Amino acid sequence: MPLLDHPKNVDDLSGDKGFQWKFHCDVCGNGFDTTFIPSRSANSQRRLGFLSSGFSAMGSLTGSGGMYGASQAASGAQQYKNQSAEWHKEHDNAFQQAVNEAKTHFKKCPKCKAFVCDDDWNNQAGLCTTDAPSMAAELQAAKAQAAVEQMKTQVASQQQFNGDTSNRSTVCPKCGKTAGSEKFCQNCGTPLAFKECPACHKQNPMNINFCGECGGRLG
Repeated sequence: MPLLDHPKNVDDLSGDKGFQWKFHCDVCGNGFDTTFIPSRSANSQRRLGFLSSGFSAMGSLTGSGGMYGASQAASGAQQYKNQSAEWHKEHDNAFQQAVNEAKTHFKKCPKCKAFVCDDDWNNQAGLCTTDAPSMAAELQAAKAQAAVEQMKTQVASQQQFNGDTSNRSTVCPKCGKTAGSEKFCQNCGTPLAFKECPACHKQNPMNINFCGECGGRLG
């Protein structure tokens, strides 16, 4: 199967010292850097002083169809316009080497024509995972989602605390100990009921004679 016959997702990292490319997976974007290839012509020209100082290049190669060669990419890039014909020829040859090197790292999907890495390739189906998702991965994802939904249903069905604390233990006004939640203190027997003020209807402890709200006599 021909690979990278249309390298639409590749960065050209070539510069004055040599040639290198980064090919990207069309699904996840993971990249593979090809081996750096030194430029013999650039080294010769540098010794003769023909190269401009500070030259560097980084570009993105994109094509719309057919074989998109290195010479087409280089001739269309402004950063390469001052390079010699010998340099461009080296660039062409280096690109072909880079394509061959990348063949073992990417596969071309016969359905969508995307170039993908091993992580996004379904070996059983012979397609990328976008067109043929991994059944094992989908099964695990479905199980995890089902478990989350079951957990939510279980939690929703359980009786939750509503914030009502009326049946809580009180402190006995006589002995000062925890009196429990009944009508009499479980330690000394003091009544824990309330006296209602006849004037303002405030509930007052049994051991006081005057209302704490209005001061009225509690009888």
